[in-house]
Amino acid sequence: MLRKLHLIGPEPLGLMFTQYAVVIALVHIFFPYMVITIYMSLEKVDNALIEASKSLKAGPFTTFRRIVLPLSKPGIISGCILVFVPCLGVFVEPRILGGTKGSVIGMVIEDQFFEIYGWNFGAAISFILLIIVLICMAVLSRFSKEEA
Repeated sequence: MLRKLHLIGPEPLGLMFTQYAVVIALVHIFFPYMVITIYMSLEKVDNALIEASKSLKAGPFTTFRRIVLPLSKPGIISGCILVFVPCLGVFVEPRILGGTKGSVIGMVIEDQFFEIYGWNFGAAISFILLIIVLICMAVLSRFSKEEA
């Protein structure tokens, strides 16, 4: 299809075993979680607020920026948490799609435990990852409390 649209040449795209393949796969896997949480948040927005914005002559961008976006921030923050934590622990998808060209923290931890048998270093990396996740969760929690 890309060739018929003249977006790529006749040579193969060469996407396999690249970081782009990993990013595309992870977006494909975790995108629905983000969409569902944002959708659930947007579903709760009262239509009367949007109607009031229109009656006050606000444009679509102003309505989105001042009404819809602030009311959907809890869903955006929940989606970020729901996607961020599992994304840090992935190691199967990057190993299959990325090959040897790169690694993610989940692959490094898995290698330490199951291939190199560096239990101490693997535990240290896991603990550092846990601290990073807790700090990020605290920051996101702070943002969600400011919105409430």
